[in-house]
Amino acid sequence: MVEFLKQLLLLISITIKHYLNGPPRPSWNLRGHIFWAKFASLFVSYKTIEEMQRASFNFRPAPVQAGVVINEFKIDNKYRNEAKVHLDKILKPYEHVLDPEWKNLKDDGIISQWVQVPNDGWEKGGVKKTILYLHGGGYFFFTKETYNSITSSLAKIANAKVLVINYRLAPQNQFPAALHDALAAYLYLLNPPKDAGFEPLNPKNIVIAGDSAGGGLSLALGLAIRDARDTGLPSCAGIIGLSPWVDLTASTPSILDDECADYLPNLKGGGAAHFLESQASKEYKEKDAAFVAKIKNQNLGPKIWHDSFDRPEGRLQLYVTNKGLAIPYVSPMLAESLGNLPPLLLIAGDDERLRDEAIYFAHRSAEPTKYKGPSYNAGKFEKSPFQTPTNTTFEIYEEMPHDFQFVDYVCTKISYDRIAKFIDRVTNTFNEPFLPSSYNFINLKGEFSPLKERHKKVFNWEKIGIPHEMN
Repeated sequence: MVEFLKQLLLLISITIKHYLNGPPRPSWNLRGHIFWAKFASLFVSYKTIEEMQRASFNFRPAPVQAGVVINEFKIDNKYRNEAKVHLDKILKPYEHVLDPEWKNLKDDGIISQWVQVPNDGWEKGGVKKTILYLHGGGYFFFTKETYNSITSSLAKIANAKVLVINYRLAPQNQFPAALHDALAAYLYLLNPPKDAGFEPLNPKNIVIAGDSAGGGLSLALGLAIRDARDTGLPSCAGIIGLSPWVDLTASTPSILDDECADYLPNLKGGGAAHFLESQASKEYKEKDAAFVAKIKNQNLGPKIWHDSFDRPEGRLQLYVTNKGLAIPYVSPMLAESLGNLPPLLLIAGDDERLRDEAIYFAHRSAEPTKYKGPSYNAGKFEKSPFQTPTNTTFEIYEEMPHDFQFVDYVCTKISYDRIAKFIDRVTNTFNEPFLPSSYNFINLKGEFSPLKERHKKVFNWEKIGIPHEMN
C-alpha cells in the first residue's frame, strides 16, 4: 500500500510538472516523462542492495510486443565449464586482483529465454539470424524480463531469434561472473546440446547486443573472444551497444554534466556507496579489505591499476574491486587496443551521462592509432597484436536519455530501423557491402549530420580512465 501511494504521488507530481513547467526536453511526451521519473526513483530510494535488487526484479517497463513468443529454459553448466577454460587463459594477468569465487557454481545452469516471432527466418530456411542479448542494470540489478519490450522489438524488426540470459549479478557475484555466463551462452549457440532444437550456429549469423552495463558486457565479450582466438574461439558477426557502459572509472566529462536531461544520477562517486548497510554490502567490503591487504602484503602480481583508484572512501563499483577497474573486460574503453573487433554499432542519447565514453570508445575502435587509451597504458598499444581498425558505426540521437529504447519516441523507431539494417548487413542477409566507419548525429526528424562541437570535447580530456576527484 505504501509503495502504491508513493507511485501515485509520483504520477500526480510529474503530470503537474509536465504541463506546468514543461518536460525536460520538448520531444518528451507525458508517458516518457513519467516513465523516466519512475525509473529514476529506483536509484534515489535509500535501500539496501538486496531491497534494490528485489524492487528491480519486479520492474516491468513495458509489455512484450504483440505476436512475439517467449520460451524459458536453462543453459547447462557444462558451457560454463568450457567458458572457464578460455577465461582462465585471458584473465591470468589479472587473477591476483580477482575473487576466485566466480568459479564456484551455486546453481545448476543459466536461466535463459528465447524471444522470437513464429515463422521467422529460422523456420523458413533463411539465414538463422541470432541475437545474444545481455541486459543492463549496472551489473547488480534487473533481469531478462525487465527488457522484454526491447528484446521482443529486436526479434520483430530483425526477424531474428533473441537469446536472453540472467547472468549472475554483483555484488554477490563479482567480476568475471557476468562475463563467464555471457561466454557460456555464446558457446551454447556454437555447440548446442542434441535436445536444443537447433543445429550449431554459424558464428557469422550471431550478433551480440546489450544496453548500458549489458552493452559494456557485450563489448567485453567481444574483446574476450578476440583475445582467446588462440584457443579456437570464432568471432561473431557484429556487436551492438545501446548506451554502453564501457568506463567503470566514470572518468569522462559528461558523467558530471548536469545539463544532461538524464535520469541516471551523477556518477562521480561510483555506484557502490549509495546503499544502506546490509549483509551483501558487509560481505563485499570485508572481501575488498582482505584483497587489498593480500595484494599489499604478498606482492602477488604486477600493479595493474592507477594510483587514483586507491580511494580512502572505498570502492567505486559493486562489480569489481578498485584494483580491477582498468581490466579491459571490466572497462572496455580502457583496453590497450580496440582494434580487430567485429563490426560495431554503438548508439547513445545526446542527453545521457554515458555519452562521452560511448563517443570515445567509438573513435578509439575505428581509429586506434589516433585515439589512445589512458595515460597509464602509454606504449602498450604499440605492443598489441590487434591494431587493425574496427569497422564502427556510431550514432547519437537528439534529446534522448540513457536507454531511450524503453520509450516509444520517434528516435526509438529510427534506431530500431538502423539496428535491423546493421544486423542484415553483418550477417550478409542481403549481401550488402560494409560501409566505412562513421559517426553521426541524428535529429528528431531522422536527419543525419556530423557530430556537434560539444561531442568533441572528450577528445581533449586528459584524464581518460582516471576517476573524478570526490569532494
